[in-house]
Amino acid sequence: MNPILVDILRAGHIESVHRGAAYVVDENGQELMSIGDVDKLIFPRSAIKIMQALPLVESGVADKLRLNDKQLSLCCSSHNGEIGHTQTASTLLESVGLSVDDLECGAHMPYDKATYHDLIKTDASPCALHNNCSGKHSGMLAYARSTGYDTKGYIDIEHPLQVEIATLMSDLTEFDLNQAPVGIDGCSLPTWAAPLKSWATAFAKISRGKGLGAIRGGAFKTLQEAVMAEPFYVAGTGRYCTNIMRELSTPVFVKTGAEGVFCVSLPEHGIGIALKCDDGALKDGFGSSRGSEFALSALLKKLDILKPEDDGVIARFTHRGLSNCNGHEAAQIRPSKYWNF
Repeated sequence: MNPILVDILRAGHIESVHRGAAYVVDENGQELMSIGDVDKLIFPRSAIKIMQALPLVESGVADKLRLNDKQLSLCCSSHNGEIGHTQTASTLLESVGLSVDDLECGAHMPYDKATYHDLIKTDASPCALHNNCSGKHSGMLAYARSTGYDTKGYIDIEHPLQVEIATLMSDLTEFDLNQAPVGIDGCSLPTWAAPLKSWATAFAKISRGKGLGAIRGGAFKTLQEAVMAEPFYVAGTGRYCTNIMRELSTPVFVKTGAEGVFCVSLPEHGIGIALKCDDGALKDGFGSSRGSEFALSALLKKLDILKPEDDGVIARFTHRGLSNCNGHEAAQIRPSKYWNF
């Protein structure tokens, strides 16, 4: 079994735990940390959206359309569906003569509670722009429209765009995705499984572009810097990805995926991280993943590469009380003894 990485305590007694696996590697392929079964195939889900956004930038289409950091960050996002997110996605679609009707991601209620409640109060229904993946889909549509690909059926595994993405992911992970399980993601796009350590290897390359060539390395640099400059657009209010990138002074690209996955790059250090929480670690219906967030925070602390001024920041992400309906602290969540803090 994978080790216990996170504990939930009530009255000083361990009530629940989160187990998981993680792999940390540098751009030279040097293993820095290996936790649990890192050879197991995992679906990274939304954690690899920066790879899915790569063709838009690498091709020069993003420059041609003069996309800004907010738009590029949104192309890598799993957003809350706040007005800034939906408006930015809509504007991106309009820039290539498309609209919400061209999105094939489906609709769901926004993760942001205020926006969610506003829709209910006005008896309005969510649209595809509220889908947390609408930014990624808008970017794909912009690329497809600009390169002459058919914009209908862009989510299909046989579509040239998805074939292109699968090929580049195979190159980055050094794992042949043609031999991998392929499923359907929550937004209806294909999602491929690969070993956890292969996803970490890809993000180590992404971190500083080593071995990727000037064009591909530069494209990843552009996307990472856009997300780190505009972290609100990759997630949103109250979300872990947004908050940790905004608060840490150490440059870090952090992206969550469904079922307790995180992929991370550290550009100053040439390091890639992939983490999977066994239980999926879902806390609620608003985009939070308790176990994986605390496990990743503990891992970042354990690596001992954050700037000294980040000590207080990471402390807030590694210890938290859980309150009951009367506002009284009833339990605590913290890294397990595995980390030996």
